[in-house]
Amino acid sequence: MLYRKLEIELDKWKNNPYRKTLILRGARQVGKTSLVRKWGEANYDEFVEINLEKKSNLNVFDKVQSVPDFIKSANIITGKKIFPGKSLIFIDEIQESKNIMELLRFFTEERPDLHLIAAGSLLEAKMTGKWNVPV
Repeated sequence: MLYRKLEIELDKWKNNPYRKTLILRGARQVGKTSLVRKWGEANYDEFVEINLEKKSNLNVFDKVQSVPDFIKSANIITGKKIFPGKSLIFIDEIQESKNIMELLRFFTEERPDLHLIAAGSLLEAKMTGKWNVPV
């Protein structure tokens, strides 16, 4: 039942013309990734998942400096093409990269046509330092 309520909220987010980047936060192992993966695969032509807990992904995305660079890197790493409105970009374990956390704002400002969800645990602990979460 709770899962369905969350899916309804995700549907509202997807259809909102003023949609911003969505950040899901919560404890580990509560189903954030499973929820987004299941919903994203059912509601988008392309589901592009980037897990920053994987060192190979973190090494690439931690160096990205712009939204176009991020998209180019995501296309190469995942082998999937990102299409506005047709693709869901899902960044899992976002707390692993201060750089990507700070880049989130620019997705909303520069590419509001892209659908982006970021998820992470322990975000509050990571942000108590000098992190600026601009979204």
